[in-house]
Amino acid sequence: MKKSGMLLVFAVVVSVGIGVKLSTSEEASGVPQASTPTRINKEFDIAAGSVESVSFTAPGRPGTLSGKWRASGKGGNNALSGFTLTDPSDAVLDSAFKGSSGSFQVKVSAAGKHTFFFENAGNKQTPRHVTLDAEFTPD
Repeated sequence: MKKSGMLLVFAVVVSVGIGVKLSTSEEASGVPQASTPTRINKEFDIAAGSVESVSFTAPGRPGTLSGKWRASGKGGNNALSGFTLTDPSDAVLDSAFKGSSGSFQVKVSAAGKHTFFFENAGNKQTPRHVTLDAEFTPD
C-alpha cells in the first residue's frame, strides 16, 4: 500500500474514533447526570400592611424545594401575618400564619413559576425585614 493510501486509512480511523468518543461522552453511557441545585437567597423589607412576593421558576423536571425564612422587626414584634408558597397554577404548596420564622419542604412536579408570598398585615404592624434561604434539588 502506498504511503498516501496509508495516511488516508489512518485519517479515517482517527476521525471515526473521535466521532465515537464525542457521542459517548455526550450521552454519558445512559447514566443520568446529577443536576446542581438551584439556590434562592433573598433579603428584603416589607412595609406595614403590605405583601411581598419572591418568584422562582422550576425547570422542566421534578424535584424538592426546601428551605427556611425568618422575619425581624422593631419593638420585639417579628411576626408576619402570613407565608404562602404556590405552584404555577396558584395551588398552595405550604403556608403558615402569624409566625416570625418557618421552614418548608415540598415536592415540585410542575415546571414554571412558583411564588413565595410574605404578608405583613394586621393591627399595629411595623415594617419587617425578611430573609429567605431556599434550594431546589432536581430528582
